[in-house]
Amino acid sequence: MAENQYTHLLYRRQFFYGPQPGGFEGWNVASMPGGNFISSHPSLQVTRKVENGFQVTLIGFILDPVTQGQDNAGILEDLCKASQTIDQFIEATEAYGGRWAMIVSRGDRTIVFNDAAGTRTIYFHFDHENRAWLASQPGLLADRLGFVESDDSQEFRASPEFQKRTEIWWPGDVTPFDEVRALLPNHLLDLNSGEVKRYWPVKPLQKISFEEGTRQAAGMLKGILAAAHARYPMVMSLSSGLDSRTVFAACKDFAREMPVFSMKYRHLTDDSDDIRVPREISQKLGLEFQIFDTTQYQSEEFRQIFNRNVVGLKTDWSNIAECRYANLPADSIVLKGSISEIMRCRYWSVGVYPRKVDLEYIINLMAYVGGRTEFVQNALSNWLVDAQPAEKYSYKLLDLLSWEIEVGRWYSLGQTLFDIAGEDFTAFNCRRFYNTMLGIDPKYRSYPYHAAQREIVRILWPELAEFPYTPSRALPKKTFRDTQFFDLLRSAKKMIRK
Repeated sequence: MAENQYTHLLYRRQFFYGPQPGGFEGWNVASMPGGNFISSHPSLQVTRKVENGFQVTLIGFILDPVTQGQDNAGILEDLCKASQTIDQFIEATEAYGGRWAMIVSRGDRTIVFNDAAGTRTIYFHFDHENRAWLASQPGLLADRLGFVESDDSQEFRASPEFQKRTEIWWPGDVTPFDEVRALLPNHLLDLNSGEVKRYWPVKPLQKISFEEGTRQAAGMLKGILAAAHARYPMVMSLSSGLDSRTVFAACKDFAREMPVFSMKYRHLTDDSDDIRVPREISQKLGLEFQIFDTTQYQSEEFRQIFNRNVVGLKTDWSNIAECRYANLPADSIVLKGSISEIMRCRYWSVGVYPRKVDLEYIINLMAYVGGRTEFVQNALSNWLVDAQPAEKYSYKLLDLLSWEIEVGRWYSLGQTLFDIAGEDFTAFNCRRFYNTMLGIDPKYRSYPYHAAQREIVRILWPELAEFPYTPSRALPKKTFRDTQFFDLLRSAKKMIRK
């Protein structure tokens, strides 16, 4: 493809790791343990630390909600000093936010894992010599190692479900290439043996009261965002919904120093909730606010680079990314209210858990991802076998489905895709925060009111809680049909029909 004015944005904030450097002209290259190399785009932070027998490479940024002024190197030093084994090191990251992946070596063991929601994405391949290759997205590995799209992937993309949906992603840990796999959240990859291991959960979920849980969660969000504010300039993407409001409420102490924006895209107009409500909030609270119209950004040159930037997502986000690139400060962190699905009973939305969750149930839930092709069924079956042991710790399979398969594959790779325009970040991306929220009774976390999140907003910024949340959306009341007894009747009816 001929050079264009956006060529320098190709693979922005991405990385490549392996026995040979695999970056592009202008990328940074550093030697790694075992004779390997990490190549990274100049916009991507890479921090190295050797301490207490550990060699750690941090890709991205990590935030301490307690000691808010610490930088990446200081946090890595604390993690190394507090740990004697790699497993202890991983456990110690529970309290931290940010968007990161880490390659950790100690003794003869080297592993890689990433942040709570896997938002700093990791894809991997082991060659015939059992050498590990890693990258931020599968297309980099395919390009460098000569992989071609699999027959299963082509069948998947040809499915009616894939064709009719605007946004879609790959199920389980599969990718368009047989040779490449995704590292899901809550998993580590041993770079010596090639083994993928679930490292979380390892202990029972602790129940917590509504009052104490929301108080603790609010404090964590406030601390994470204060740490981010101390280190980076930030801008806030604000909608009329509860999720971005929750994040913004935690920014109260410095909100007036931070530009706030909303975007008109797809069907949105000036009268839409997601434009009108943020505008009213900003006017009444005296905030700097802008509205950007993405329909004004339709550059074919930008679209060409955008479509090459990541392999593994189907989206219509090119004009959104171009609009952000054109209007937002280049060095800013973009705050978003994403990945809340993990704590919101995403696949049991009214807070009543189904009587039976098996492969058939999960395939039906995820049918919109790609129908019932064997490719989809095998991927979800493998995930289910891996995830089921988590039930003994009182975690719900459907919460892990949202966490690892939806957020871990769709949203996280979407963040990598948007790296072309700017660094996205959500304060929810902290394992301790999720553990706290999942410990609250589901009736406070579920649709339609999401009372726990509303309470967090009220705790952090009472005036912000007074504005309506997506006021045009009708909120249905729970009914008899939302009980486990009715779920049992539905199951019996299905069995009779079958």
